[in-house]
Formats: sequence, C-alpha cells, structure tokens
Amino acid sequence: MLKKYGLNTILLGVVIILLVLVLIKTSPNYVIAQGDGGAGAKHVFAVVGSRANNREPFYLVDTRQEVIMVYEYGVQGDGLGLTSARSYKYDKLLEQYGRSSFGPKVDNIQKEIVKMKR
Repeated sequence: MLKKYGLNTILLGVVIILLVLVLIKTSPNYVIAQGDGGAGAKHVFAVVGSRANNREPFYLVDTRQEVIMVYEYGVQGDGLGLTSARSYKYDKLLEQYGRSSFGPKVDNIQKEIVKMKR
C-alpha cells in the first residue's frame, strides 16, 4: 500500500534538506533547491540567502498556495525561526505599487504599445 504524505510533512522535509544545505553550503551567494519531496511537491522551492549578522536566511515559496515564507537560521546556535510570511495571491493582481518615481507607469506603457500597433 502506498503511503501518502501531507503538505506539512513535505514542508518539514524540505526545511530539513534546506537546513542541511545551509550548514554545508559552499556557494558564497545563494543556493536554489527544488524537489518532488516524494509526493509531487514541485510547487515548493527555496532560495538560501547570504549570511548577515550571523544569520542565514532562506526563502520558501509555495506556488500552489501562493505564499512566501522567510526563515532565518542563527549560526551561533540560535536555531531556526520563521521571520516573515506573506501571501502574494492579491499582490500579483496589482498593475503597479510602490514608488511612483521609479520607471514609467503601467498605463503609459499600455498607451505606447497601443500607438505602436496602429
């Protein structure tokens, strides 16, 4: 009989694998890990960031649930902790958000494209 694993079990497995990667990592910039976790969890991947202030961050992204979770590992024995989580489900519906002085506005780009198509 084939045993099915729940999402929590799969995520725990991914976190353990990432923790091992953090401990033995040789790349100075980042590591990207993605796998099927034994149960088809190809929608979950992680990016390990650069160490800062004796903390090693990594970002776990679940594309099915549309959530980004940020963890930090304290390299001096502080352990592993969740520092932030956010759903980007509604963020991706925005045409533009944030600083208005950075780059052209979306509606201006749309107008230029319409002009070019004529």
